[in-house]
Amino acid sequence: MKQAHTTENISHMQTECPHCNTVFYVKESDLEQADSQVRCGHCLAIFSADNPYNSISLQTDSKIKEPEEAETHIVADVIPPQLRAETHKDKIRFAFVGSLFLSLGILGSIAAGVLQYAYYNRDNLIKIEELRPWLVILCEQTGCTLPPPKDIKLITLSSKNIFTHPNVSNALMVSASIVNQADFAQDYPVIELRFENIRGQTIAGRRFYAVEYLGIPEDQISKMQPDAPVNINLEIKDPGDDMVSYEFSFL
Repeated sequence: MKQAHTTENISHMQTECPHCNTVFYVKESDLEQADSQVRCGHCLAIFSADNPYNSISLQTDSKIKEPEEAETHIVADVIPPQLRAETHKDKIRFAFVGSLFLSLGILGSIAAGVLQYAYYNRDNLIKIEELRPWLVILCEQTGCTLPPPKDIKLITLSSKNIFTHPNVSNALMVSASIVNQADFAQDYPVIELRFENIRGQTIAGRRFYAVEYLGIPEDQISKMQPDAPVNINLEIKDPGDDMVSYEFSFL
C-alpha cells in the first residue's frame, strides 16, 4: 500500500537572480534559515534574496526541498551582435589602436628613410646652409664625419689673360680672377691649365694648388668666401709655337 503524500500551505517568495535574470520561487522558511542567501539553480551564483518581488502562497508537495524555477518569457533579440553598443565600442577601440600602431609604423619608416637618405647624401645636403645644423646633429648621433660644403661647379672664372713674361725668357705670365658663386664658403679648388694645338690636342698642362697660385703659406689659407673675387698669378714655361689655345678647369 502506497503512502500518500501530504500537502500543506507553504508561503513562497518570487526572486530574480541578478546574474542571469532567472526568476525563482523560494520558501520563506528556507530564506530565514539561510539568512536570505540563495544559490541560483541556473548559473549557480549566490545572491541575497532579501528584496523579493512579491510573496505568494502555493499548494505544493511538502517533500519538495528545491526552489522551483518560475516560468520565464523568451523574447526575440532583434539587435544583431555587430550592432550592439558594446560590440561597436570594442570595434572602435580596436580600430583606433590598430590605426595608431599603423600610423606610428609609417612615421617610423618615413623617419628611417629620411635619415638614411641624409646619411648617404650628406655631401650634397651639406651645401644647403639651413640643413647643416641638422646634419651636424645626425653625424654626432651616428658617428659619421661631416665633410665641408663644396661645389666646384659654382666656382667660375671671371677673367683670364696670358702674355709673355717681362723678366724671364721662354716664360709666360697667366693672370685670372675666380669667384665662388655658392652661398657658402668652400675650399680653394685645384686649377688645371691645359694648352692645345691647332688640332685640339693637349700639348702641355699642369695642375696648381692654392698654395701655388695664391702665393701664401698653406696655414694662412682659409676658405673662398661667397661672391668675393680672388686674383691669381702664375708663371709658366712657354709651351712653344704650336700652342694656339688654353683652358682652365677646376678640380
